[in-house]
Amino acid sequence: MRHYLSIPFFLLYACLAAYSQDNLRQSYAEQLFHSGEYEKAIPVLRECLDSLPHNLTIQKMLAKSFFNIGNTDSAYVLYKEITEHYPDDYESHVFVGSYYYVTANKLAKTAPEERRQRSSLFRREEGRTGPDRTTRYYLKASEHLEKAHTIYNSDEIRKMLVEIYTIVGNRNKQRSQ
Repeated sequence: MRHYLSIPFFLLYACLAAYSQDNLRQSYAEQLFHSGEYEKAIPVLRECLDSLPHNLTIQKMLAKSFFNIGNTDSAYVLYKEITEHYPDDYESHVFVGSYYYVTANKLAKTAPEERRQRSSLFRREEGRTGPDRTTRYYLKASEHLEKAHTIYNSDEIRKMLVEIYTIVGNRNKQRSQ
């Protein structure tokens, strides 16, 4: 009889130990993050995500840590994943939309006329239709920024959307904003 009682207590102890280990790790990660030690926080936050893969708080702290050390591509990947699991997360849609917007602007500034001619020539030769890469990035930006704008009505986002609609030629959406 004694052995039967010790097994549940052992299992309970093991579960509590694992739970407290995760809590300690997360608290340590939060402490590093909030003190601005982003490079130290990243590996700890990754460990936290291993045991809690869809924890929104941890995902955002990791994405912000990457952003704060200048690794915007890794931050983008995390924020993009957040938008897929949490489609109503304002901050993630703003980041992903802004990432596409900035990328499209960089592409647009690389010898615009030459890029436009080369793009349309190659697209015709390959028999491809539809928007070029820069326009596709603007459209992806507008998709995420529109979602963010429906969650929270922001003048900054509205201005970005108007600029995108002007660039890609979608005047109907521009008037409705």
